[in-house]
Amino acid sequence: RRGFDYNERAGRLRPVSPRPEEGSLDLAHPAAALGLGLALGVAPGPVQVLLLTESARGVGRGLRAMVGANGTFGILLLLLALGLPLLSPTGAAVRVLQVAGGAFLVYLAVDTFRAAGQEATARGPGRSLPPASRGVVAVILNPGAWIFLATTATALVADATRDGGRGLAVLTSVGLLAGVMVADGAVVAVGAGGRRGLRGRAWTWVVRILSLALAALGLWLVARGILP
Repeated sequence: RRGFDYNERAGRLRPVSPRPEEGSLDLAHPAAALGLGLALGVAPGPVQVLLLTESARGVGRGLRAMVGANGTFGILLLLLALGLPLLSPTGAAVRVLQVAGGAFLVYLAVDTFRAAGQEATARGPGRSLPPASRGVVAVILNPGAWIFLATTATALVADATRDGGRGLAVLTSVGLLAGVMVADGAVVAVGAGGRRGLRGRAWTWVVRILSLALAALGLWLVARGILP
């Protein structure tokens, strides 16, 4: 219930905002985390380009890559909610992640470009890294993901822990992951929808263009890690 407090300077009573009752469920933190997850999921980055490229080769591939990426991100969020501090990479560590992550994206781009031609000639893609594994590695080698977890996500979870304990922290992490999954699912739907709309050599070249974009992103990350 709303109470009142006496304001000596004003000489009158002023209303005081009520505090959440003991045992009530606080949804403000999970709701804020959900919105943050949606914003994070639609922001262009290595994982989004990977999901778009994989889903362009088939909705199954896109979904498996999404499971790998979101599963890895979800585990890291859970560890954060349970109190495990995640260090923010700095200096040489960031450069190593940029070079390794960029090189991995270039590898995926070359493999995707080659596989698109093999699929077009009905030979089928050769043996390569499974889509789920690609999603896992894309998150682990993404310096931006680690910096986000160690800064913004840590602050959000710490605030939830202070206001509602570990339970609210876990619920907030679930909200953040849910937002990311919704946005990533939309990316997969866009890639898979384009595949249904185009056939044959036209779609082969769409996949190759996406692979070139993935390679460009990878080379940019490598350059940032190497150049002063």
